[in-house]
Amino acid sequence: MPISRTEFGKLDESAAETDLSSETTQGRIYQFLLSNADQAFRQHEIVDAVDAPAGSVGPTLSRLADRGLVDHRGHYWTVADAAHAAATAGRLGTQRADAADGGFDDDEIERWMDSAVDPVPEPAYGDRDETRPEDGTGERPQNGE
Repeated sequence: MPISRTEFGKLDESAAETDLSSETTQGRIYQFLLSNADQAFRQHEIVDAVDAPAGSVGPTLSRLADRGLVDHRGHYWTVADAAHAAATAGRLGTQRADAADGGFDDDEIERWMDSAVDPVPEPAYGDRDETRPEDGTGERPQNGE
């Protein structure tokens, strides 16, 4: 979809979205490396594994490395620290979802919960929140209450 010249001028290339969906080369590369986080691969092995054009894999790996998602040593590439990479991928996925649907703030979610057909239930007594929903005291029930 084309954008206006004004919108084009506002684009910040350094803040470009990292689309990690399986429809993109960078998404397929990242998902492959993440699913094989205990190994490192040469570029030609990644090309074969993700069925991507050989000329696009090198620049894509470099972009992923710039964003801290993959590491490069010698001729080998691997997913960055697994915990960091998973958190980054989750954050990027959330940003992508928010960009698509506009995101929801806490007030919007609360309003939705008030009118939802099947609202998410409050935690049951004994779950994470130790307060009793019916009286809010947090007191433990006494003999059969």
